[in-house]
Amino acid sequence: MAVPFHRLKVSGDILIAARGAGIHTFNATDGSYISSWQVPQKAEKPEKAQETKGHAKDSEKTEEAAKVEETEKGDVLPAAEGDDDAPPSKRRRVEGELMDELEKTEEAEAQGEKTQESAQKKKKKPRNKAPQVHKDPAKAQASALRTADLPVISILEVTADGRHVVAIMGQDKTVRVLAHENGHLTQLSESVVPKRPCAVDFTADGQTILSGDKFGDVYALPLIEVELTEEQKREEAEAKAKAEEELKKRQRELVVAPIRLEATEFTVHTKGNRQALENQRKQKELFAAQHEKLQKDKEEKNEYQLLLGHVSMLTAVVTAEGIIKGEGGKIKKRPLILTADRDEHIRVTRGIVGNSWGAGSQTHVIETFCLGHTSFVSKLCIPRDRPDRLVSGGGDGELWVWDFWPQGRLLGKADLASHVGAVQGAEKTKVALSGLYSFGKPADPDAMTDGESSAFVVAICERVPALFFFRMEDATLTHTQTLQLPEGQLPLDVVEAGGQLFVATVPAEQAAPEATEAPSTLLSVTKGALGGWAAAAAAASISLPAPTADTDAATASLDRTALRKLLLHSTESLRKDNEEEKEEEKETNE
Repeated sequence: MAVPFHRLKVSGDILIAARGAGIHTFNATDGSYISSWQVPQKAEKPEKAQETKGHAKDSEKTEEAAKVEETEKGDVLPAAEGDDDAPPSKRRRVEGELMDELEKTEEAEAQGEKTQESAQKKKKKPRNKAPQVHKDPAKAQASALRTADLPVISILEVTADGRHVVAIMGQDKTVRVLAHENGHLTQLSESVVPKRPCAVDFTADGQTILSGDKFGDVYALPLIEVELTEEQKREEAEAKAKAEEELKKRQRELVVAPIRLEATEFTVHTKGNRQALENQRKQKELFAAQHEKLQKDKEEKNEYQLLLGHVSMLTAVVTAEGIIKGEGGKIKKRPLILTADRDEHIRVTRGIVGNSWGAGSQTHVIETFCLGHTSFVSKLCIPRDRPDRLVSGGGDGELWVWDFWPQGRLLGKADLASHVGAVQGAEKTKVALSGLYSFGKPADPDAMTDGESSAFVVAICERVPALFFFRMEDATLTHTQTLQLPEGQLPLDVVEAGGQLFVATVPAEQAAPEATEAPSTLLSVTKGALGGWAAAAAAASISLPAPTADTDAATASLDRTALRKLLLHSTESLRKDNEEEKEEEKETNE
């Protein structure tokens, strides 16, 4: 199927949009198409040998099962040819034993169906359980892809200066850094992290990438890798080897190892013990060589540094600056890292200071917590005009405003569930916040005051065809407008360019239930004369590239239901009382 545009970013007047495994760039002013970039596809290795080997193993298992079954019936297993020391064959059951078993069987049959059912329940289940078969083919494919990888770009981020783009696919653990110049993208580097990232942000200087994964860890890796010359590499290796040799020498001089009684070739006399001693020596040498190789590979390949970790699934990562007004009205800033997880927690930790990744940054120190959410927290947002405030939201139907540092104090809440219910025509409805953005003119930190601001906050919810506009007033959020999208379009991402908003959308399932493709749609949201916002299709102003088999080859056979569940509409799955998860777990247990 054709994957719709689902990730949008802006760099000046350049609109950067991700669709499938490719990134397309447009001119937001005149709507002209500029260029595209595709994730390089790796060549697949032939697997015929593995399949043949697997079939052979299955046939061997079948033969062994047949032999076991014959043995249970009372047959004698044939002895191996040419093996005089083979164990004796299993004896046949005599006639008396067979008669006893027959009488027991007749007594069991006389007890009725209840006895048979209880015996079946107590019967041990087979170790290799047959795969679950769904009645609905679409649901079966979605279940099969639950732990698989989607060959599409799941994360797209742009640095503040717009010179670099970070793209991450759902099928690997690779962070790709692209150079951006006037709408043209060129890949600079690839970095592999331990787990697949689910949230990415940059430090204030734009030189370090913060990558968070669903296991709760946040890693730091450089945006641009500095290539050393051959002479620099040689000098660095020589200095490192010299330092290690000096350290070992000092250890030998200061530390006297205790005497250990070990067997040697002079104390071992039998041939078998000498052979065992030789095998132990070879094994020690092999382990030492493997350990040295692993350490060397780790130093060469691992370019990331672990900063902090959550116990729960991490959902959002945002960098911020703690602002302190000192004597004389001077503003002091402290770098901070804000992280949210599935267990309703928002943590404020110390950020990276300069280029220091280790103990100098002290990212393990927790400054404070922002606690109070009753459901998962999926999005964090720093308002443009109030960098000292934090807006958070998730599955509890409210937007919370925090004075996140140093107290972690809650300032106010804005109701979101009632506005979602008005769009859907229901009084009570579950809300899964899938996007939270701040647009407008940034404020001067030296002139920050409470009151009405020029910036605004936009929220989108999963499977809700509307945009919800809020404005910061007196450190609280006030709802100003609900903009319903035309023709049941569901918003996926929102960006601001040239004084207007661009919204990536996908048709709702009810709007096109028989459709086999999800058309690529961009909506342009402009501000009217009276101050309100109005939506219009941007297809007339932006030349959308038509999907082809070359650009969407990786997603050509992907089911639409699986795509929506795993990529486009995956926020609701964070809810712990998810009914779909309970239903699937029940079917699996049955």
